[in-house]
Amino acid sequence: MNHHSPQPATGGTEAIQAELLKIESLIATAVRLLDEGRVVELSALQERTKKICDAALALSREESRPLIPAMEALLTALDALTTNLNGRFGDLPTLASLVGADTATGAYGQTLKHFP
Repeated sequence: MNHHSPQPATGGTEAIQAELLKIESLIATAVRLLDEGRVVELSALQERTKKICDAALALSREESRPLIPAMEALLTALDALTTNLNGRFGDLPTLASLVGADTATGAYGQTLKHFP
């Protein structure tokens, strides 16, 4: 990977939320392609998901609150992709280790703990 290429937008809540929505769309596309019997490369998705979830974790409590719905949607999309892959290929190592759901879950949990 070219480390000098533009990074996903990580500047603020709106940029992170927009990137989370893009990732969710990519996951939906991957599920559709798998349903069509096509091969899907997940490594780029893994790196992109990890970077944006790390950016979300770096936000303050107030900044992170608006991200909760997008984080929930991301986790739902990752679960759908995991279910699809397991249905097609049998039990695989958890997708969390492949796509960064552990990071997404951590970011989501970090965001939730800020609520009273």
